[in-house]
Amino acid sequence: MAARSHSINTARIIDEEVRNFIDRNYERAETLLKENINILHMMADALMKYETIDTIQIDALMEGKEPPPPEDWTDTGPTPEDTGGGAGTRKEPKSDGPIGGPASQH
Repeated sequence: MAARSHSINTARIIDEEVRNFIDRNYERAETLLKENINILHMMADALMKYETIDTIQIDALMEGKEPPPPEDWTDTGPTPEDTGGGAGTRKEPKSDGPIGGPASQH
């Protein structure tokens, strides 16, 4: 029975440590979000506008600056094929050859 008592005590200690770890990191995440709420809102706005952002936009946001559009972004307005999202559209990526068809053609 001593082994069982030890196991229950060990489990309780582990549970307490896990709870402390979770609580500490929850508070840390909450603090970071509150301290950077302006950046968080600017990032949300950029994502609503461009749908995706890359390193250049993230770097600008982290400096508190308005992010430039992504390199492949054009602000031509929605096209008939556009079913929602931002005001502009992304250009199709350039490819070196046709996409699709039998693998033997690639």
